[in-house]
Amino acid sequence: MGSRLQRLRKRAGWTQEQLARKARVPLTTLREWEQGRRAMRLEAAVKLAVALSISLDELVGLKR
Repeated sequence: MGSRLQRLRKRAGWTQEQLARKARVPLTTLREWEQGRRAMRLEAAVKLAVALSISLDELVGLKR
């Protein structure tokens, strides 16, 4: 999931800092998600999907 999140962020043209701010999540946590070092909770996934204007299905890789 980390590499998918990174691809979606880059597709949006955002830095990690920008996405963390837009999704209102800690930057260090976002970095750990992208590196696959931390599991993402549902509440955080919703925040990221909203910030990226995508569905949860797309975020988790069920929709391409």
